[in-house]
Amino acid sequence: MSTSTPSPASTAELLTTAQVALYLGVKTETVYAYVSRGRLTPVRHPGQRASLYHLAQVQALRPGSTRTDGSGGSVGRGLAESIHTSITLLEKDHLYYRGQDAVVLAESGASAEDVCRLLWEAPEVAIAADEELAAATRAGLAALPPGARLVDRLRLAVLLLGAADPLRHVPGAQDVIARAAVAVPTVAAALSSAGQPPRHPKGENAGTPTTLAARWCAALGGSPDDPESVDLVRRVLVLLADHDMAGSTTAVRVSASVRADLYSCLLAGLSAMDSPLHGSAGLDARVLAASVREDPTALLGRVLASERPPAGFGHKVYVERDPRAESLLATLRNLPDTQPDPWRDFEDALMAHRGWFPTSDWAVALLTLRQGWAGGATEVLFAAARLAGWVAHVLEEQQEPALRFRLTGVYRGPRP
Repeated sequence: MSTSTPSPASTAELLTTAQVALYLGVKTETVYAYVSRGRLTPVRHPGQRASLYHLAQVQALRPGSTRTDGSGGSVGRGLAESIHTSITLLEKDHLYYRGQDAVVLAESGASAEDVCRLLWEAPEVAIAADEELAAATRAGLAALPPGARLVDRLRLAVLLLGAADPLRHVPGAQDVIARAAVAVPTVAAALSSAGQPPRHPKGENAGTPTTLAARWCAALGGSPDDPESVDLVRRVLVLLADHDMAGSTTAVRVSASVRADLYSCLLAGLSAMDSPLHGSAGLDARVLAASVREDPTALLGRVLASERPPAGFGHKVYVERDPRAESLLATLRNLPDTQPDPWRDFEDALMAHRGWFPTSDWAVALLTLRQGWAGGATEVLFAAARLAGWVAHVLEEQQEPALRFRLTGVYRGPRP
């Protein structure tokens, strides 16, 4: 079996064995079989034992990975799994934003604004709400029926902001960044349950702008003057800011590919997110968490008898642990209070008997339940965090050729 050493220029397009298996939809043993048959050539970094594989060689193993354009040229599949990105890396059960560990960022006190600037590659941008625009947007939200979900209010707030921006179609990275730096905090301000911008956290000067975490805390029904609540929201905003090419992020990039404006791209992401298979999964996890609190023993037996993991457990990307969940759960359990914790034994039992580990959906569900916030806060907190990453993907997609997601269907209906 031959191996090669990658050049510095090619290391960005190397996949691990686990990534190759996920990409091809096969077991890792099958990947090793491809190597033994000469269909894949592993490469190794000096001093490292782990094998890596060139993306182009892996792509060639997928049936129908390319088609010709009629002149002998190759046309890409246009699928999310082949999108080249410099935003987020998911590797060995770790999450990195532009090379920085997301858990380290959250636990070292990085703000939601810091992560926005990192993801948008805009270290100097000022992120601040337009209070007049927030008030106008809040007034527009009054048109919704009283029972409207908080996530519906979020979507309408984004739509109203777009409608109020006559220059929303102006292209260019700097324009998008400037627009996002106002839109993201303004949406949070418009959703404030008190109808007023939150006061400044204790210890800050009166002239200091309020933070994204404080604004979203108020929007979710929490107190922006409670440092503990604000810090919990901050951690979620940091840890869930992006997660590579999730379904909602793919929707954002497709919209950006046809050069939709920023607000329309965000709405595409919010629409794809509003699903029990994606952003709304936290709602089911919240129901499960409440049930565990009521009768953990009886529920555990039913859950372990199921063939599939319950909401908030197991993950398609992570293999042994979700680092976001680990960080949030550890934070919750280190808070200086006396609240009972009936969930730890439940988590330990699922892991011990079935290998089902908790995900960020479970951790956020516990957070909102512990804080006494409405169930809808679980999915809105997820969406609030993801806005930062979606903006980054809009910026990155605008650097690619337009309309590159135009796929060709394989017609199966009656012939004319």
